[in-house]
Amino acid sequence: MEKISRYPLSVSLLHWLLAVALTGNLVIGWMLDDREDLVTLHKSIGIAVLGLVLIRLVNRVRMRGRLPKSVNKVGTPAHFVETAVHRLFYILMLAIPLLGWMKTNAAGHAASCFGLFSLPALIPRSRELSHLLGQLHSLTAYGLTALIGLHVAGILAHRVFKTQNILPRMLPLSPRGSNSQAHAPE
Repeated sequence: MEKISRYPLSVSLLHWLLAVALTGNLVIGWMLDDREDLVTLHKSIGIAVLGLVLIRLVNRVRMRGRLPKSVNKVGTPAHFVETAVHRLFYILMLAIPLLGWMKTNAAGHAASCFGLFSLPALIPRSRELSHLLGQLHSLTAYGLTALIGLHVAGILAHRVFKTQNILPRMLPLSPRGSNSQAHAPE
């Protein structure tokens, strides 16, 4: 049986599409105080992120037998951190747009996606609840930002301290036929 060393193309493409959408929407979110004209764009990207996360979850389950094993040995602190970070990513990638959707509803507005469609209202209008949900939305976004930093730090730590270049495992544009080395030569 051949050892799987790369992520399937669908997993890789969804990873990078979400990485760009999430990072872009975090930046837009930080700009909202000064640029209210970006609110509609921020909400639309958030709805797209929610849809992409759901697709990614379904795809990950569908592809579970084709995913490479972790480079971190099971039972080590590195494996624990890797597992925790990935689980928190999914939780926050779902929670942040859901909180934004509910905050929008509580503010008395529909959550519209690029003017193409609106999501149904999840909760009734409530100024107090809108404020609370807005705070939770912001706090979870800061948590996601910290996780992104931890994720990138982990990739760099593998490269610097373990001389493992694990990034090609997730790159969609590397030659798919080649089995890129995830470990340093022995």
